[in-house]
Amino acid sequence: MGTAFLLSTFDLVNGGDVDVVRQAAAESDRLEARVLTDEAVRAFSGRDPVVPERERLEIIGSLREVSDAALFDPGDVLRHGPRDVVFARADVGVGRAPVDRLLTPHAVPIDDWIRTVPTASGGVLGYVPGAWDRFHIGHLNILRRARQMCDQLVVGVVTDEELFGAKGQMPMVTLEERVQVVAAVGIVDAVVVDFSTSKLDVWDRVRFDVLFKGDDWMGTAKGNRLEQEMASVGAAVRYFPYTQHTSSTTLRQILAGR
Repeated sequence: MGTAFLLSTFDLVNGGDVDVVRQAAAESDRLEARVLTDEAVRAFSGRDPVVPERERLEIIGSLREVSDAALFDPGDVLRHGPRDVVFARADVGVGRAPVDRLLTPHAVPIDDWIRTVPTASGGVLGYVPGAWDRFHIGHLNILRRARQMCDQLVVGVVTDEELFGAKGQMPMVTLEERVQVVAAVGIVDAVVVDFSTSKLDVWDRVRFDVLFKGDDWMGTAKGNRLEQEMASVGAAVRYFPYTQHTSSTTLRQILAGR
C-alpha cells in the first residue's frame, strides 16, 4: 500500500467524514487529507462553506489517522506516485482532480468508538465533558488546552437527554456522531458517554485527577458545587476560557439562515 489522498470540503466535520477517513486509512500506509479551498467550494456549490478553509484544515489535520493535511484547489495538479490512491467523499465535487474511488460513509456502532479509559501511570488523568455539537475550532482549542494540563485526557460526551434538560433544546448532531468525531481527534486518549448532571457518577467510572471547565462556571453556584463534589473524591477543578469567536450556537444560527 502507498499513500492515500482524501479529497473533501470537510465542512462541519461529522461522523461521515470521520468514517471515510477511517476507510481511507485502512487502505494505505499513510493518509493525507486535501481540503478544498473556499474558492473551490463556492465554484461547485454556489455558496461559501460554513467554516473557513483554515479552520477546516486545522480540524481535519487533528484527526489521529491523518498524517498530513493541506489545502487543495481542483484546478491544481495532485502529484502522487504509482502506488498511491486518491479518494473523495461521494457527495463532494472535485473538479478535474483525478479520483480513483468515491467513498460513502456507513453506520458504525457507537461502541466501536468508545475506547477503554486509560490509567495514567504516575501522571495526571484529565477529564473534560461537553456537548461537542457541530465540532468546531473552539472545541479543538478546548481539547488542546486541556491536554497541555494533563498526561492523559478522557473526554465525556453528554447525552442528548442531559443536554435538552440543561439547554432546553436538542443538539444538532446525535450522540453517536458526536462520539465518533471526538474519538477521532489524536490528542484524545479515551471517550466516555456522560449521562448524569453529577460528575461524581462519571468520576466513579473514570477516576480522573482533574476536571476541566470553562471559566464561565468560576465563582458561580454550580461551579462551587462542582468544586465541592470533586474535592470530596480528591479531584481538582481547573478553569480556562473558551474560544469566543466560534460556538455551536453561532453555527446553529448560520445553518438556520441557509
